[in-house]
Amino acid sequence: MIDTNLRYVIAMLDGFGLDYYEKSYMPRLKKLASENFFKKGKAIFPTLTNANNISIVCGSWPETHGVTTNCYLDEATGDMRYLEDPSFLRSPTLFEVAKSHGLRSALLTGKAKTLGILGGCVDFGVAAQEPDEKIIKRYGSPPDIYSSEVNLWLWKVALDLLENRRDISVIYVHTTDYAMHRWAPEEAESLDHLAAIDSLMGHAADIGSDAIFLVTADHGMNAKKRCLDLHKISQEAGIPVRFSLSPVADRLLKHHSGYGGAAYVYLEEHANRDSVMEFIAGIPGVEECLPRELAAQRYHLMAERIGDIVIAADRETVFGTLDGNSRELPEGYRNHGSHHEDVIPLIAWGPEQVFKGSDEVLYNFDLTRSVFFRAQS
Repeated sequence: MIDTNLRYVIAMLDGFGLDYYEKSYMPRLKKLASENFFKKGKAIFPTLTNANNISIVCGSWPETHGVTTNCYLDEATGDMRYLEDPSFLRSPTLFEVAKSHGLRSALLTGKAKTLGILGGCVDFGVAAQEPDEKIIKRYGSPPDIYSSEVNLWLWKVALDLLENRRDISVIYVHTTDYAMHRWAPEEAESLDHLAAIDSLMGHAADIGSDAIFLVTADHGMNAKKRCLDLHKISQEAGIPVRFSLSPVADRLLKHHSGYGGAAYVYLEEHANRDSVMEFIAGIPGVEECLPRELAAQRYHLMAERIGDIVIAADRETVFGTLDGNSRELPEGYRNHGSHHEDVIPLIAWGPEQVFKGSDEVLYNFDLTRSVFFRAQS
């Protein structure tokens, strides 16, 4: 339940799998976690940003809020489209809940699409990818979206709001996972990036001593070795598949080249589904192959917004659209989307006990559901 006398800071650290937390030098965050609330948690499947970030913002499963992907098949044209506006949302956001309690909110994000989807109700919105002149005048031009420095810039904006905008009671900081795509947890660049974030978050905790902080991630990250084009593989074998897409794909191709560890497969004829599934399940690199209804039930997805078949890759494989049916990936390529990127930290602290009983907090969105949506459930 919201206490209107407090402030709230939600840190959605994109790509911040539990291994990044455990292997990094983050003394302030780890001290706050150990003294307050910490739990090994889970991201939802598919482990991609839109589905998980919006689950966190809405405090609910995708079967409720409606967003299951970063992109989707336009059934009328047969083309892939990117999800970048609020039309898919089916449930209220924490920003709307805050407004209903008379609280003002801010959304700070690296990605313009996040502000496009979720920014309609916020009182202060910043997308580092597309800042306006007022933001640049106050905070300087943000670093490139394909950098780790952009995350530090976002936290400096958050610090300014905490210190100088007491009228804003809810601050949501959504960083980018470019650094996690580039570097493994133990690499020097990753360690430096997260140490800098730790310092800024520690400063935020000092300034926001009257705030409840909720810290989690949308997914983790792993090294991948190969990419498969399930559509081309099926076509070459004479298997009738209309379309295959990776729901991880978005416009930020330098992050992942449009590939991901999950796939939605659409059929020409529904009657062929069993034979198509049998074929796809036998492809090396495919770990799980489920019909739409079972995938929706098992992973709490909105059935009409996933493929006829839902595929999960093994730890070293991703799916995408290729010139051929497969390709070996360069050394150092890192990505997400599968079940192997679903372990993330759940951290909270504040001026009062945030979670007296942690049994109900299992997934990333349980943090916000417990704080913002309990009175509505």
